[in-house]
Order: sequence, then structure tokens, then C-alpha cells
Amino acid sequence: MTWHPPVPRRVTDPQGSVWSVQRAWPGVSAGRYVLEVQAPGYPGVLGGFFREGRFVPVGPDDSKLPALALESPKGETVVHRAHKRAVLRAGDTYIKVFRPEQAPAAATNHVLATAPLAGGRFRTPAMSAARPDVLVFSLVAGRSYYDLGRDQTTVPDDVFAVMWADWSQAWTETVVRAGGSAFRAGLERLPLHDAEEELVKVRRWIDHWLLHSEGIPEAEQGRAALLAQADAVTSNLLAGPFDSLGWAHGDLHDKQILGTDLAVTGILGTGGGAPGLLDFDEACRAEAALDLANLDVHLELRRRQNLLSGQRFAIAHASIVSAACRLHVSPERFKAYAASARLRLACMYSFRPPWGSWAVRYLSSMDLASPGLRRSHEARASATLLSKEPSLT
Repeated sequence: MTWHPPVPRRVTDPQGSVWSVQRAWPGVSAGRYVLEVQAPGYPGVLGGFFREGRFVPVGPDDSKLPALALESPKGETVVHRAHKRAVLRAGDTYIKVFRPEQAPAAATNHVLATAPLAGGRFRTPAMSAARPDVLVFSLVAGRSYYDLGRDQTTVPDDVFAVMWADWSQAWTETVVRAGGSAFRAGLERLPLHDAEEELVKVRRWIDHWLLHSEGIPEAEQGRAALLAQADAVTSNLLAGPFDSLGWAHGDLHDKQILGTDLAVTGILGTGGGAPGLLDFDEACRAEAALDLANLDVHLELRRRQNLLSGQRFAIAHASIVSAACRLHVSPERFKAYAASARLRLACMYSFRPPWGSWAVRYLSSMDLASPGLRRSHEARASATLLSKEPSLT
């Protein structure tokens, strides 16, 4: 099976400039895609559309993001999903640009979600300004765990292990604290993301894939595999029994977690300071398995992409298992949410060069339904030890 959505690795704009495609999303009709591109000499990224084989750039004058034209002179655009959202880095702040009237909901989520983190083990961005279509946040120092995981030159494995142990401790303490009586009222105001809502999210990506592959003979095998996996994911997510609902980040992965630059600080054995945690737009009430499985599957993805070594995956996975054990996450719920995350990421990455053909092979793999708390010999050994730790609850 080789067919995947034909998003090119490079596109040429009407002026003849060549751009490298960094990220892509499915458009509203088959054969149309939303692109985020880069080019040498161009600061930051540029959003645009790919339609009928032609690239149409969408610069700061994004008609659906009117605030972007006003904010773009202040910094460099680091995220631009055309017509949906943009992020700019401006000195020691980040500016998030939304569609009109969409920022208040994100602002409310940020306030509610970060309240339990105040004075805790995570460093979080402070919101310094809020308007109907713009939010401004302080910079959180450090590099993402994604970048630190790839850096085997200045970040040795023992420091990497301490870094993940720090995250695991901080995460479990945060979830327990957020479920306490002091934050119960705020927790109830966060959106609900239960198993049914998770299915809505994954089905959205399934529908994208089916739309873009409709009527293409070479895609029939992929469509059949997708539908079979969708049935399995649906059955497992809704099977229950469900774990209790609590505080959740809602979009937890290794690019949302920051560590200080250990090579610069020279601090070994302490993790170099408290980890940072970013982007609370999707904060919600959910089963703890939602975040932990999503994070674990992203790390599994990095390993499959050869962006993370097997040893480092085992280290990080063991820390996730530790958090799951402390929070009493049932293996069945972890497995159900992990299968959902794999299916969603397989669909998403099939639209993104250079991973398209790889993602479709991943889509047809039975690994999508493999047990979430068992990955490798090293991880199983670590999980056995960590499961004996006393509970925090």
C-alpha cells in the first residue's frame, strides 16, 4: 500500500520563489491543502493553500485573521495555519492571533488550567494581554523535550532520564492538586473531553482521509484499513469501565514540555530546574489516560521517525508509566486512548511530507491496536519497578 495524500515537499509561488513545506493539513475539498512553508532568507513561516497544483500564499493579510496584519510587524511568525490561527515571537513574548472573538475562550481556559499550577513544579507562561482576537504570553525559558531528546551531543542519557523523572513527578502532583477542593469550581468550568468527545476528534481526521481518498483505486486498501481501525478504536474507547475525570492539558506532547538547556547550566542530577508547560488552549476535564497516552504515542512516533533513540524512548516511556501508575490509570483506558492517538496521528502525518507513505503503512499496521503500557523489553522492566512505587492519591 503506497497511496497517500499527494502533498508536495516543495511549492513555487506565483512569483517563482520556491518554498519548503513544513506542515500541511487537509482542505475542505479533495485535492486542496493548507500549507505552512519556509524559504531561505524569509524570517519565520508563511501560511498558504495548495489548490489544483498551485500554491497560493497567505501572508499577514489573512482575511480570516485580521489582527495578524497589525501584529506581524512586532515579531517573527512561527506558526501560521492560514485562516485559522498564527503565533508570533516578539522579544520575550509570544503573540497568539485568533479569528475574531475566539480568543476569550482560550484566555478562560488558560486562567482555569494554570490556576492549580501556580507555585507548583511547572513553569507556565503568564498572560499579559487579552483582546477578542489576540492573546499575549510571556516567554518560558528552555528547549522543548522534543529538541532535547534529539540532542545526544550536549544532553547525555543520564540527564535525559532525570529530566523525564522531574516531569513525571511534576505531572502527578499537578493532576492530584488540580483535583482538590480548592480548584474544584474551576475544574468544573473546563470543557468536557470524555471518550465520546475523543471519538469526535479522531473521526474528524478519519473523515478528512476518506474525503481526500474517495474514488482513488490505489487508496482502497488504505481506506479499508482505516475503517477497520476506526471500528476497533470506537469499540475500545466506549467499552469502559471509565477512569474518573480530572484536570487535563488536552494536547500534551513533547513539544509542549520545556527543559532548561542543561549543557549551558551544567546542572546534572537536578534536571536543571522545573520543567515548563505550554499551550492550555485545549485544557479540559478528561480521564488521565488522555494526556498520558497522547504523550506516549508522540514519543513512539519520534522513535519510528528515527528522531528518538530506542534507549531514550524507553526512558521517557518508563516515566509516563510511573505517572500512570501513581494516578491509577487502568491499562485498558491507556490502551484505548493510545489506539485513538495512533489512528489520529497516522491520518494527520499522511498529509505531511516527507512522512506520507510511512504514515499510510503505519495506518495499516496492527501496531495501532497494540497494548499501550507495553512497548519494549526496557520499558516493561522499568514499568515493573515503577508500579511498586507508593501512590500519591
